[in-house]
Amino acid sequence: MDKVEAQRSTYSIGDTAVSGLLGGLLGGLAMALVIVLFSLLSGQGVTYLGEFSTGTPVPPVQGLLMHLAVSSIYGMIYALVRRGARIDRLKLPGWLAGLAYALMLWVVAVLVLLPAAKSLMLELPWVVFFCGHVAYGLVLGARQKP
Repeated sequence: MDKVEAQRSTYSIGDTAVSGLLGGLLGGLAMALVIVLFSLLSGQGVTYLGEFSTGTPVPPVQGLLMHLAVSSIYGMIYALVRRGARIDRLKLPGWLAGLAYALMLWVVAVLVLLPAAKSLMLELPWVVFFCGHVAYGLVLGARQKP
């Protein structure tokens, strides 16, 4: 039994899910920080956070809370899939596995989810959303336990 297998055997599925929720929350905070930085640099204040909506912009704090909720759920899914699929056997560094997951989320969001929801996020420059996902994935992957 290697180190990862030994570590995994000490964590329950519930532990993994909670770890993923927390990792997703931290990743979501990193993503929000990147988005706020782009928003500030564009002279828009923190209004980009209000684009986490459909139809009309919401107050930035509401957008942030909605974003963090979704980020946490995606973090839990990542942790459970990583555990179930035993991705650690690929010997990828955690940050790289998280980055790959976040980039996959970005593609699905841009091509399927956001257009279907008529999300205002599609109106942001693509680089904002992309860089935010990079930050999310790096933090999520680096933080995730087996």
